[in-house]
Amino acid sequence: MRMIQLLLIFGAAGSFVRAQTQSDSSAVADSLLAIELQAQMQPQIPVQTAPPVVHSAPTTNPDMSAIGDFRTLYSTDGSRNIETYFNALEVQLSSVVDPYASANFLFSFGKDSLNGDYSAGLEVATLTSISLPYTLEVTLGKFKPNFTKVNILHPHAFSFVEFPTMVKNFFEEEGLFMEGVSASVLLPNPWDFYQEFDVQVGRSFANNSLVNGADNRLLYVAHLNNFFELSDNSTLGVGFSGLTGPNIFNQRTTMAGFDLTYKWKPVQFNTYNSFTWQTEGLMSMADTVAGTSVTSYGAYSMLEYQIEHRTFIGTRVDYAGLPGIEKSADRTASLLLRFQPTEFQIFALEFQNVNRNYAPSYRQVVFRAIFGIGTHAAHAY
Repeated sequence: MRMIQLLLIFGAAGSFVRAQTQSDSSAVADSLLAIELQAQMQPQIPVQTAPPVVHSAPTTNPDMSAIGDFRTLYSTDGSRNIETYFNALEVQLSSVVDPYASANFLFSFGKDSLNGDYSAGLEVATLTSISLPYTLEVTLGKFKPNFTKVNILHPHAFSFVEFPTMVKNFFEEEGLFMEGVSASVLLPNPWDFYQEFDVQVGRSFANNSLVNGADNRLLYVAHLNNFFELSDNSTLGVGFSGLTGPNIFNQRTTMAGFDLTYKWKPVQFNTYNSFTWQTEGLMSMADTVAGTSVTSYGAYSMLEYQIEHRTFIGTRVDYAGLPGIEKSADRTASLLLRFQPTEFQIFALEFQNVNRNYAPSYRQVVFRAIFGIGTHAAHAY
């Protein structure tokens, strides 16, 4: 009897549990159904997704850049000692034309130092081959010929504010320009160093040494560059240059030049420390109307040291005669402090002491601010 009572009790308990479980399951199902119906009744909010990436053909738009040069100076030369002015703006367009050539154009808007007016000009316009055999490269158009090392640079790419005196005395404020053809080739050699030979032929623009010429006489320029990797941290470049062309006496001027550049940039601290020593010199032999030849010389040597990530200090000494004029020379000593917040801005302060034996000597302090926008090609090493 007692066993029957226990069975009845357990049976009733099991029925209660099954009923409760079914009730809970029904409740859960009803709750899930209610949530789903409620979600369907809510307004649908579109999910924000990133647009798909569409890979198109390479762009044909040229790379564009603009570089501004602002200056403030104090000079003891003359009666007007203080100047603040926007010196120049360079606008560059460059692009690959096709698989066989590239093009480069550089327009300059500069301030005339004589009358203070701004004028525009085309400084560079070149078409350069990029697929010729035997490492040969040919350039056509207007360019700065490869005579010594500093001449191929534009002012914003040079470490110091002012170009070396020999460049200004023998050519123009920004160097030698010409129109014609340039060819360069890497020379194979059994030694472990880089060797490049350049030849340029064309007509020069009128400057202190050369003229465009009214006859068939052209300007010829040649340069041999030798580049040595001394170690993982240092390199040495040695170059030899020569040119010949018609001069202001309607005769011929011949020049020979050399350049030497040593650079140290440690691999471990390459963004914080570096050192550059650069020296160049030239000898000019100008035939005159009297049938004689006047020989004059020019040279400079500069040191620059990077003392921390964004700060550089430097010094330079210059000697430069005057082409076609005997016993006239400038001797200049310069000190430089340069700060570069980024690759797009440069602030430089330069002091110069200029001694001349043909005119009054003077001293000057120049502050230069350079800023660049757009895509700009890398400078020559």
